[in-house]
Amino acid sequence: MSARWQIIALAIGLLAGQLPEGRATELVINGGFEAQAFMTTDPGGNQYRYVPGDIASITGWTFTTTGNGENSYLITAGINYGTVPEGSYAFRLAIGDAISQTIMPPSSGSYRVSIQTKDWQMSYSDLLMTIGGTSVVIPIGFTGETQLIASLSGSTALSIGWQPLAGQEADAASEDFNGHGVVMDAISVTAVPEPSSWVVALAGIVCGAWGISRRGRQA
Repeated sequence: MSARWQIIALAIGLLAGQLPEGRATELVINGGFEAQAFMTTDPGGNQYRYVPGDIASITGWTFTTTGNGENSYLITAGINYGTVPEGSYAFRLAIGDAISQTIMPPSSGSYRVSIQTKDWQMSYSDLLMTIGGTSVVIPIGFTGETQLIASLSGSTALSIGWQPLAGQEADAASEDFNGHGVVMDAISVTAVPEPSSWVVALAGIVCGAWGISRRGRQA
């Protein structure tokens, strides 16, 4: 390749590195639990509101409960819980409870699923996040982001609940389970970006130009 074509290829490569991919569409409704401004409507000024006792439903989510022990609740950042992983609000899922919603991917392909967990309280089981036929276990005591890549085609359920550990929940029906739960936030499902078509096209142009240059020299 001539010096001229080397410069052109380098310029294209630098340009491709500077232009960002388009922003991925978020498929989870209220994944950060920000839709409930519950602190503004709580006359007692509490930093939590029970689900379903104080709040009948969570926007975007279907909530199920075993009814054992303390209820799940929405929390806000403050003196009781410190910071939350994202925004102003998070959700504390009590043991035995679960949340789910239907995800509608715009097309078949690979999707990145993520969740932030923080401040695990005493618990007797791991957390299990499932979408379609793909699952990931979040172990007791983990704080941070957990991700998985799932292949999605058509509507599918995203669910987050508890995975019982052998020998630790045999008495779940009678156990109080007060205080057993985890704070979760920033639940997200977005498409894994594909290489931009214009980058592929530019690469083809460079390769074609290189071939033309070689044929010219050979002639």
